[in-house]
Amino acid sequence: MLDKNALQQLNQLKSKIIESKDQGEGEVRGSQRRFGFVRLDDGRDVFLAPDDMQRVFPGDRVKITVHTDDKGKFKAELEKLLDSPLDCFTGRYVVRGQGHFVEPDLPRFNKLLFIPPSQRKKCSEGDFLYCQVAQHPFRDGKSQVKVLENIGKPSDVGVEGKYIQRKFKLPRDWPNNCSIGEDSRAEVRKDLRDTPFITIDSAETRDIDDALWAEANENGWQLNVAVADPSAFISPDSPLDLAAKQRANTVYLPGFTQTMLPNPISQGSCSLMANEDRAAIVCSVQVSHQGEISDIEFSEALIRSRAKLNYNDVHAHIHKTVDLEQACLSDLYAASQALRNYRSEHHIMMPEQADFHFKLNEQRKIESISKVERNDAHRLVEECMLAANRSAAVWLADSPSLYVCHAGLREDRYENIRAVLRKEIPDLADSDFGQLPNYIALIKASEKSESSLPLRSIFARMLQPGNISSSPLPHFGLGLESYTTFTSPLRKYSDLLVQRCIRAKLNNEELSLPDEEELAALQERIRNGRQASKQMEQWLQYQYLAQNTSDTVYDARIAHVNGGGFTVELLETGISGFVEARTIPEKLSFDADALRLFNDKQSFQLDQLVKVKTSELDDFQRKLMFLLV
Repeated sequence: MLDKNALQQLNQLKSKIIESKDQGEGEVRGSQRRFGFVRLDDGRDVFLAPDDMQRVFPGDRVKITVHTDDKGKFKAELEKLLDSPLDCFTGRYVVRGQGHFVEPDLPRFNKLLFIPPSQRKKCSEGDFLYCQVAQHPFRDGKSQVKVLENIGKPSDVGVEGKYIQRKFKLPRDWPNNCSIGEDSRAEVRKDLRDTPFITIDSAETRDIDDALWAEANENGWQLNVAVADPSAFISPDSPLDLAAKQRANTVYLPGFTQTMLPNPISQGSCSLMANEDRAAIVCSVQVSHQGEISDIEFSEALIRSRAKLNYNDVHAHIHKTVDLEQACLSDLYAASQALRNYRSEHHIMMPEQADFHFKLNEQRKIESISKVERNDAHRLVEECMLAANRSAAVWLADSPSLYVCHAGLREDRYENIRAVLRKEIPDLADSDFGQLPNYIALIKASEKSESSLPLRSIFARMLQPGNISSSPLPHFGLGLESYTTFTSPLRKYSDLLVQRCIRAKLNNEELSLPDEEELAALQERIRNGRQASKQMEQWLQYQYLAQNTSDTVYDARIAHVNGGGFTVELLETGISGFVEARTIPEKLSFDADALRLFNDKQSFQLDQLVKVKTSELDDFQRKLMFLLV
């Protein structure tokens, strides 16, 4: 029997052995194959073998021991499960022999999870499910799930919308007492019902946020932009306000719209419908003949729109193929042209992209896809909205407010950019791209360059995402010192908040704004809604494409390039898929500076036109692989 000294020595030895081990904590990352990695807190990526990957989920936080093999490569040995954030998820019912499983619809998650007999609830293979993890596999590699809801069968009408709602946890119901009361600002509103405002939107739009009017004067034009004023009816922290905050914005799903505000409000009492008295916040500015903005004023007003016009008719009127009776259209178009010319010279114009309209059949599947090009009516409205939003950012500069910011190029890509510039525009290679004037100069030079490389597209792939801030930081994407948006308060909660900021300044009132944590949560909900819309569109698009034969050839444009291949976008439908570099006969090298794949015989770069055909298509997994023709 060991005495106390011997036991103490053994414990000390054990502690020294543990301390000498290379251990760390990190997050499990999945891959397209059965193995995975652990991203340690110190930045290392450690290989996780298939057998160990069966014991964890992507996203799990684990403690590992790091082993180094003869070649200096790291391999993980699982020690402890620290946290597993995966709880509820959506997926597809799968039968493999005698086993019944759910195939989780999660990124880089390629394992099936077992459904015990008691949980099968008359589900059939292919059904879409909403499940909860009932047993984690860390102990023995075996997992189990609980089926919370059978969302529906693939043949059910509209099942895609129900599934996406559940997957992204989009709120489906409104709380009680979500109605609105009387206009809290009725007594102080300026009566502008004699001003002949008009609205210009898509023919089917019912939630009309903005109305326009312009009149020529000796200095250019007076431009008035009236914006629906739901903030006068919705009290902060009321049930309706909290519901709108939770939704963050209106999510447009094919065949279904998840509104930020209830339809009776967004499409009724607050919508700027023609020939109805409506509460509005009006931005009034003077636009010079050169397109400069001055004399910015804001007011709370009562307006009465004279007409609901659509883009196609207004475009036809501008080009004199249709005669509309609204007299302000000519002045609106002239003012918008001046604004556009000024922006083109002094700021940055975003490249225009076509929209794609889905016509759905009775099964709520895509029957046809039509390409909708932007026209002069779209540009007219865009310039008026930009002018109002730019003016709001300037006007609010000395008051608490929210701003839309864009930090420009990613700092970790500066060297890639400099490498391109040394060859193509050497005078700009040493510029500080974190300064707005230098970035504007870079974009304008890239547009004028005669380089064979698509410089503007290359730099666009190296941009940081935009965000919402409580400080008036620059918006590099537009080339502006500051920018905000208040023109879509029926659809965007951040715009409703900015509207409150405008009212607070008008009335010299105190206002409580979201803190950084609340802003981050708001932005995450906005991203979640956008991702939901994108995934449902992809799902229906891939179903639509699956109706064609695998030999159908499509014209496409290269939209993204990386070392593994490139994403292409079909010209006629906008559907995106991936071409793997390994499917191209001769090995390709990747140029991370110019974002192109090349060898001695061929080159593939951004914006290049190619012909492709499908090689693999799974609409549920939103996986579409193309082959070059």
